[in-house]
Amino acid sequence: MKNASFWITTTALATLVLLLGMGAAHANDDLPRPPPPPAGWVQPPKQTEHSVQRDVESRTAERFTAATGGDANGTLSQQQAKAAGWGFVSDHFSDIDRAGSGYVRLDDVLRFMSERTPQRIMGQKAAAKSSGQNTDSNGSTNR
Repeated sequence: MKNASFWITTTALATLVLLLGMGAAHANDDLPRPPPPPAGWVQPPKQTEHSVQRDVESRTAERFTAATGGDANGTLSQQQAKAAGWGFVSDHFSDIDRAGSGYVRLDDVLRFMSERTPQRIMGQKAAAKSSGQNTDSNGSTNR
């Protein structure tokens, strides 16, 4: 009789645990679901490295044009960059203006930015590491 009551108790406990577990599995069914997308909505294309680069260049050109007063082919001084709130260009102006003329063109800004992409910096660090050189945080090599 002890054996039978043990099995009945064990079976009852196992059934209870199973039922409680099922309740926990379905506990989140009452959460609200996000609404469906609106009619005519199209999934945006996946971004690629090329599309991101094109977007950055486009935004940089817009910002450059605004900072120069509407002249996309003009030149930008450090004071203009600072007045336009473009701290990145203002702070790195001497690095961007390699000729030391006091003015930069859009191509100069884009070149400087492309030299500082994470992919390029990591590539430079990897190349320097394999050749035994040290690199600083800007990707410049030090011997």
